[in-house]
Amino acid sequence: MKKNLLTIIIFFITFFDSFSQIITITDTLKINLKNEYKISSINIIPFTENIFLGSQKLNREQYKINYNTGTFTLSNDLSIKLNDRIIITYQALKLSLKKEYQKKTLQRVVEDKIFDTIRVSKKNSMINSESIFGRDLQKSGSLIRGFTIGTNREFTLNSGLNLQLSGKLSDDINIVAALTDENIPIQPEGNTEKLDELDKVFIEIKHQNATATFGDYDFILSGNEFSNTTRKLQGLMTDFYLNKSNAKISVASSRGKFNINNFYGEDGKQGPYRLYGKNNERLIVIISNSEKVYLDGNLLKRGENNDYTIDYSNSEITFTPKKIITSASRIVVEFEYSDQKFKRNFFGFNFSSTLFDNLNFGFSYLRDSDDENNPIDFSLTDQQKNILMNAGNDRNKAVINGVELAKVDSLGKLKGIYVEIDTLINNQSKKIYRYSPGNEFAIYNVTFSFVGFGNGDYEKESLCKYKFVGIGQGSYLPIIFLPMPELKQLGNINLSYNYKNFKIGGEFSISSFDKNKLSTIDNSLNNGFARKLFFQITPTEFTFNNTNLGKISLQLKDRFLDSKYSPFDRIDNIEFNRDYNIYNLTGEQILREAELNYSPLTNISLNSKYGYLKQGSDFSSNRFFNKIEFSFPTIINANYQLDYVKSNNKILNTSWLKQNGVISYLYKSFSSGVELINENKEEKFFKNDSLSYNSFVYNEISPFVSYKLSNSTSVRFIYSNRVESFPIKKLMLKQSDAVTKKIEISFNEFKEVISVLNLALRRKSYTKEFQNIGFSNNETVLIQSQNRVNLFKNIFNGEFYYNASTEQTARFEKVFVKVQKGSGNYIYLGDLNNNGIAEENEFQLSFYDADFILVTVPTDKLYPIIDLKTNIKFRLDFTKLNMSDNTFNNLIKSISTETIFRIDEQNKDEKTSNIYLLKLKSFLNEKNTLRGIQNFLQDINFMQNNSELSFRLRFNQRKSLNQYSAGIEKGYYKEKSLRIRFKMIEEISNQTDIINLTDNFLSPAFTNRSRTINNNAIVSEFSYRPENNLEIGFKFEISRSNDKFPQQPQTIDLNSQIIRTNLSFESLGRLRLEFERTEINSSSKNYLVPFEVLKGNTLGKNYYMRLFFDYKISSMIQTSLSYDLRKQENSKLIHNLRAEARAIF
Repeated sequence: MKKNLLTIIIFFITFFDSFSQIITITDTLKINLKNEYKISSINIIPFTENIFLGSQKLNREQYKINYNTGTFTLSNDLSIKLNDRIIITYQALKLSLKKEYQKKTLQRVVEDKIFDTIRVSKKNSMINSESIFGRDLQKSGSLIRGFTIGTNREFTLNSGLNLQLSGKLSDDINIVAALTDENIPIQPEGNTEKLDELDKVFIEIKHQNATATFGDYDFILSGNEFSNTTRKLQGLMTDFYLNKSNAKISVASSRGKFNINNFYGEDGKQGPYRLYGKNNERLIVIISNSEKVYLDGNLLKRGENNDYTIDYSNSEITFTPKKIITSASRIVVEFEYSDQKFKRNFFGFNFSSTLFDNLNFGFSYLRDSDDENNPIDFSLTDQQKNILMNAGNDRNKAVINGVELAKVDSLGKLKGIYVEIDTLINNQSKKIYRYSPGNEFAIYNVTFSFVGFGNGDYEKESLCKYKFVGIGQGSYLPIIFLPMPELKQLGNINLSYNYKNFKIGGEFSISSFDKNKLSTIDNSLNNGFARKLFFQITPTEFTFNNTNLGKISLQLKDRFLDSKYSPFDRIDNIEFNRDYNIYNLTGEQILREAELNYSPLTNISLNSKYGYLKQGSDFSSNRFFNKIEFSFPTIINANYQLDYVKSNNKILNTSWLKQNGVISYLYKSFSSGVELINENKEEKFFKNDSLSYNSFVYNEISPFVSYKLSNSTSVRFIYSNRVESFPIKKLMLKQSDAVTKKIEISFNEFKEVISVLNLALRRKSYTKEFQNIGFSNNETVLIQSQNRVNLFKNIFNGEFYYNASTEQTARFEKVFVKVQKGSGNYIYLGDLNNNGIAEENEFQLSFYDADFILVTVPTDKLYPIIDLKTNIKFRLDFTKLNMSDNTFNNLIKSISTETIFRIDEQNKDEKTSNIYLLKLKSFLNEKNTLRGIQNFLQDINFMQNNSELSFRLRFNQRKSLNQYSAGIEKGYYKEKSLRIRFKMIEEISNQTDIINLTDNFLSPAFTNRSRTINNNAIVSEFSYRPENNLEIGFKFEISRSNDKFPQQPQTIDLNSQIIRTNLSFESLGRLRLEFERTEINSSSKNYLVPFEVLKGNTLGKNYYMRLFFDYKISSMIQTSLSYDLRKQENSKLIHNLRAEARAIF
C-alpha cells in the first residue's frame, strides 16, 4: 500500500473511469492510398461503430478494425473514389488521459547556415504528477532516505515517506490521500476534542457514482436497528451510487473488538475509571477515537476543556470538573479495543434500493472473525489446542497452569522468582506462591491472570509481584487463559413501504456467534434470529371542522429477539435496561412499544409512550412514559416527564417511578429556575413482601440563577440538595444528604482581561445508621480557573491557571522497555545481584548507544486523592514605559522580569482544604503525597534587548516527591546564576555564566542514585565573526562539585574546552565543525560519580569531534551529513556516521 502508490492510483483511475460518461463521436476522414484510417479517440467501445462510405453503410465484412490501435482498413472489393468521404460514428468513454505521452518531439526550425529547415528534438517537461493528473492536484509531504553506521552499530537504512494528496484526477474524479511508511507505536493523548490520528494511512477516490477508500477508515452502517455497526478498519471499502440504489462493500482487517462497560460512579472520584474487555481482560489497549462516553444517558465530549479525558494505553477514563461524578452517576462507555491475541478479518456488505418511489429494500451481511492461524506474539501447542477443542464456549475450561519450573542457568541451578509453600487453609491442603527472587528455594516462575474482584486468591503489588491474600479475597489466580478465536456473522433484510405520511415495514436478521472456532462443542448455541415490525405516521396536521388542532405522529413497534441472537453493536437506546428495569437476564425477548406525539401549538408538545417487554419465561415489564414541554422562548420554559415501570419475575415484584421537572424564567439578561428530580423504586420479594437491597428513594431539588451581561460575560449559580434513602434490614431508611454548590463565571468584556471559573463543591453526609455499617462522609471539590491579564500597554502580562479535583490514583512502577540501540536513555548492566530480575539499579543512564527507555505504569491499588495543578506566570517589561530620559528613569526602563510558579500535587490528605487552599505545609509530604512538584523561577534582566551589554540574574528552585511501588524519591534542585553578555568589538562577543547549583536527590538505597551535590561553575563562550557567513567560537567551563551523601564526601573537578567553526552558504546550507576536550577528576577512584555530574562523560579525559553538514540541492531536495567521533578514558575510538536526503513535495 505504501510503496506502490502509483499502481494503486492508476488502478483506481481505471476503476472509476468505468463510471465515466459514455459519449458518441463522429469522425469524417478522406480517402488515402495507404488504405489505413485512424479514429480520433483511443477509448472506443468495441462493436459500437457504424462506418459509411459516402451514403453507403458498410457491414463488418467490408472493413477490418483494430480497437487497440484505433485504426481500420476498407475491403479491396469496395468501389472507392478519391473524392469519397468516410464517416465513422462510435461510442467512447470520456477519459482525461492523453492519446500519447512523449519525452521529446521533433519540430521544424530554420537553419541560417544552410538556408533550409531542419527537424530537431524539442524537450518536453518531465513526466510528473502534474503532467499526468493536471494542476488541480495539491501535494505536500516528504520522502526521506538515509543510513547510519558506527563502531558500536550495525549498518542501518533509514527511510520515511509522508505524503498528502488532494484535488482532482480528472473532471469527474477527486482524490484525498494520506500515506506514510512510518510506524508510530504510541497512541494519541485523549485530552482533546479532536485527535490527530498520526498513523492513519488511506487513499480515498470519489466519483459521482462511487467512492473507494483504501487503507485506514471508519466503517459506519446505520439506518436499521439490527445491522447498525461502527468499526475502525484497515483495508478496502467501496460505495456505489446509481439512481436510487446504493451499495457498500468492505474487506479489511479489524483493529479491535467492540465492547460496552456499564458502571456507577463513586463519590469524590472523578477518575480514573478503568475499562475492561469482554471477558474482564485488564491488559487491553483502547483504539483511539473509538469511544463513546455517556453520563446519565447523555453523550459527552472528550477534552480537558470539555467533559472527560481518556488514557488509551492504560484504558482509563477521567472526568473533568465540568461533570461532577457521584455514586448515582450512570456511566456507559462504548469502545473498540485490542487484546493482541489474533489478527482479525472483517467483511461487510450492504445494499439498499428504492423501487416505485415508495418501496425501500435493503440487505446487509457482516462478518468479523479471529484468524486462528495468525496468533500475535504467541503460538499454541498441540496440547493447548486440545484443551481449546474440549472447552467449547466455556472460557473457564480454556485454562492452563500458570506455574512452571524455572529454567536451568549457566551454573546448572534453577533460578526462579517464586517459592512454593504448602499450607493448610480451612483444614485443606493448599499450595501458595510467594514472591522471593534470589531465594535458593525460588525455583518457580508464575504467571497470574485477572479473574475479577473477589474471584481470585492473589493481589497484584507490582509488575511480576503478586501476593496471596486469601481464598476468594483477591482478583488474580495462577492460571493462564488460552485465547479462544471467535467468529461472528450477521445477515439482515429490511423492507418498508411509504404512502404519503404513513410508513410500514420490518426487519429480519440472523446471527451466528461462534465463541470458539477451534471447538465444535456448543455449536448448537451459535445461531439466533431477530425480527421487527413497525408502523409510523409522520407528523401530520390534524383538523376538525376546518380548525387546525395541531400536529400528531404515531409509532408502533413489535420486536422479537431469540435468546441466541447476537448483534454486532448496541441496538437499543443507551438507557434501555434502566427504562425496563432489566438486569443481566437471558432468554428470548419480546418488545412491543407505542409512541404518540402531539403538538397542539408550536410552543406545546406532548409525548406518550407505552412499552411491554418479556424476557425469558419469568420476567415481564410494563413501562408508561409521558412528557410535556411548554415554552415561550423569551419568557418561560418548562418541561415535565413521568416514567413508571412495573416489572416482576418469580422472585421479585418491582414498581419504579421516575419524575423530572424543570421550569425557568427569563427576564432580559436575568434568568432563574428550578429542577426537581424524584425516583422511588420499590422492589419486594413475593414470599414476605419485604424490600430488596436494590430498592431506593431519592429527591433532589436544584434551583439556579444566571445573569448574562453580554455574549462574552455571564454568571451562573446552581444549588442542589439531594436526599437518598436505602433499605436496612428490609426497612427504607434515610441514608444521606448531599449538598452541591456550583458557580460558573465567564468574563471577556475587555481584551485586557479574560477569566473563566468553574467551581463545584459537594458534601455528602451519612446518617448514623449507615455510618455504623461502614459508610463515611465525603467531599468533592472541583475547581477550574483560567485567567489572562494584559495591562498598561503590555508592561504587565500575566497568566493564572488553577485546577483541583478529587480523584483516585495508583502508585506507579518503573518499567524499562527495550528499544532500538541509540534511541534510548538507559543501558542494561546485567543481572548484578544474580536474582533473575532486571531491577532499577541494573540500568544506567547513558547519552550514547542506549537501548532502553523508562516508562511508568500504574499498579492496581487506588488511593483517594485531591489532584491540584496551578501555574502562575507574569512578566514585567519596564522598557515599554513612557518616561523622560534621565539616569534613574533609564535604569528603570532597562529592567524586565519574568516569574513562574508551578505546583502539581496529588495528595491523600483527608482534609482536602489543606490542598485546594494551597497550605504548602501539607504539600510534598511523605505520608500523603503520591506525586508532587513545586517549581519557582525568577529572572531579572537588565538591558535584555541591548546587543552591546546585558545581564540576567536567575533563581530557579524545584522540589519534588514521588511514591513509586519500589519506594519514595525526593528531589531538591536550586540554581543561582548570573549571565553577562557583551560585545568586545563588532566581530567578537562573549557570554559568561557564573552558576551555583544545589542538586539533592534521595531514593531507595538499592537504586544507587542518591546524591547531595553542591556545584560551582564558570562557563564562558567567545564568538568571533570575521564575515557574515563565518563564525569561530571558543567555549570553556570550569566547575567543582562536592557530594556530601557518601560517608566520605567526594569532590569532582571538571574542565572543558570546545572549539567550533560555523560556515554558512547563503540560502543553501551550513557546515559546523566542533572539537571538545573534557576532563573529570574525582577525589576517590572507588566513588560512583552520579550521571548528573558526568553528563555522559567518564572519569579522566574525554575527546570529541563533531561534524555536521547540510546542503540544499534545490528548493525540494535537502541533504545532511553528521559524523561523531569520541575517545573516552580507557576506551577505544567510537565513530558514528549518519547521512540523509530529504525530498519535500
